[in-house]
Amino acid sequence: MAEPAIGVPHAKRVGEWIDAGFGAPGPHTAPPLKLRRASRPPEPDPPSKLSARWRRRLATAESVAMWLAGASAFAWIALGYERSLDDPRAMPGLAVYGDEVGGLEAQEIQAAADAGAQARLDRPLALVAGERRFETRARELGAEPATEGAAEAVLAYGREGGLFENLRARAQARAGMVDMDFGLDFDTSIARAYLQKIAPELDLAPTPQRLDLDARQIIPAKPGQALLADASLSWVAAGLASDAESIELAMLERPPILSERDRRIAELDISVLLGEFTTPYGLEPRYRDRTHNLKLGAAAIDGTIIEPGETWSFNETVGARSAEAGYRYAPGINAGELVDSLGGGICQVASSIFGAGFFGGLEVVNARPHSRPSSYVDMGLDATVVWPNVDLKIKNGYDFPVVLHMTVNQGRVVAQVLGPRRPYQVVFERELKQANDFEVVQRGDDSQRSGTKRVSQRGVRGFTLERRRVFMAGGKEVKSENWTLTYPPTRQIEYVGTNPNGSVPEAKEFPERREPDKDLRILQ
Repeated sequence: MAEPAIGVPHAKRVGEWIDAGFGAPGPHTAPPLKLRRASRPPEPDPPSKLSARWRRRLATAESVAMWLAGASAFAWIALGYERSLDDPRAMPGLAVYGDEVGGLEAQEIQAAADAGAQARLDRPLALVAGERRFETRARELGAEPATEGAAEAVLAYGREGGLFENLRARAQARAGMVDMDFGLDFDTSIARAYLQKIAPELDLAPTPQRLDLDARQIIPAKPGQALLADASLSWVAAGLASDAESIELAMLERPPILSERDRRIAELDISVLLGEFTTPYGLEPRYRDRTHNLKLGAAAIDGTIIEPGETWSFNETVGARSAEAGYRYAPGINAGELVDSLGGGICQVASSIFGAGFFGGLEVVNARPHSRPSSYVDMGLDATVVWPNVDLKIKNGYDFPVVLHMTVNQGRVVAQVLGPRRPYQVVFERELKQANDFEVVQRGDDSQRSGTKRVSQRGVRGFTLERRRVFMAGGKEVKSENWTLTYPPTRQIEYVGTNPNGSVPEAKEFPERREPDKDLRILQ
């Protein structure tokens, strides 16, 4: 009778177990079993005439043989497992920071862990606060390697638990499922210093509600923000620990503080131009101080809100034209003479805003014309002001607020009245009633040669005129207003030389006199 194949299936399963758990045998490991599949057993002989006693003995012998084979295999497995616990190499398939270290010894494992940690410190990282983004690296935020004892931890993997726990861990390593990460240490002082460095770029003060008068719209108030450095530290630490590519910083919103004027602005509608007036000024260097005064006065008026029924005062808004307020000496009219005065040129600002109010349909409460006709504005559309006694006052007779807008730029003073709608078109009409000649005043000048003459101030004729404002709606006259205005003549001042040996004054040319139109009509 041929010998049956004893224990082969059992030995094959054990062999698979060994391969899954231990890997290649170490130098002191017993040689692996050489297992082969048994050939098909021959057909049994015809039933023999053995006694029942012998058949029982043969069955017992077969069982003993199978037990001995299993015991031998288990003994070999136990011996191999015990020896693997002392193997100085990492389990096959293990990785550290993405690099496989299976089969490496302690020194090589530690080097691989240190290199992986350093690479992690230099990976790109972004700190994000709203729309701002700061590109940095983990190292710059105080991150440091935490790989001390990495080799011991790797070598302990698959060797620290019980038999079945270790075998399961080794199988996972062989399958590439284990990548060991030892984290990072975090120096908060370095991170805090970095956050404090970028804080000024993130801290924004809230902006109040404002008028964009050029675009004729209201710009809403915007909240500000501030970086919360200490709160952001914990977010940075969590982001570094999780290997995040970007970390959101903790920010504090600073709501705007709305004043009473801000609340008024929010309700305004300035989409419509009610009236506009423009006057020219010289751009030559000699007019620099006068231009400075124009800009200073216009800036004080720009953005002024006049409520329904409210009377607006030029002097109250602009204030004293003093050196403390920033005004400079420049040519201006004083008692009919053109002289340098502090705040010279401010009357051009007053005339410009008066013209805008006139065509914008605002009520004229108080407006005095100049003591002499001006070169930059037609007679009847000018207004003079003198601090603190001579003032320009206009009233908002509409049932809605209006806003005054003024700019001084590139030789043009532009004044506007803005509001939600324009009820009327306005017509300015002027008729000259009378012209009065100027007187000539002569004064002696001992520094000037006898018989010579020098004109220091050119004479200007005076005029009396009628001014009329007509309000039009739908092409028809709705109402009108009339004023009689007087411009006294400006005397001519001449200096006559009294010294036979004096100097001869340089001849001065004056522009040709421009006679005003007898009748003038402007529709806006």
